[in-house]
Amino acid sequence: MLYRRDESFRFTFGNPIEATFKILKVNQISGGSKEGRALLMDLSPNGLRISSPLDLPINEKNLLLEISFVLNKQIISIIAEPKWKKRTSAQSFSYRLVGLDDEETMKIIVSELKAFSKKNHYNDDHS
Repeated sequence: MLYRRDESFRFTFGNPIEATFKILKVNQISGGSKEGRALLMDLSPNGLRISSPLDLPINEKNLLLEISFVLNKQIISIIAEPKWKKRTSAQSFSYRLVGLDDEETMKIIVSELKAFSKKNHYNDDHS
């Protein structure tokens, strides 16, 4: 696990996890968007980083996303807003998102990351 001073911990996945996302709100206008595909690169109780071929309008006011993925057979959905966007290749963008979720969602993330880390550490040691 990699640690950052400004949060409890951030787990970087060796193999990114498939995720989907929807735009929930942009410029004070609510409404669902089509589902987009992304890869979950890292995760903490406070936020995440995804990679996607879609160029999202993160400079718009009040952009709100819902990101969903499966970790240890547990479906996790996070409501988040973007902090930054970087072009990583001609066909891909990386996004840092800050979670706006409740304490219960944060506890689930911590619990599932601990289980995921244990399981993968065990598998690495016994390959």
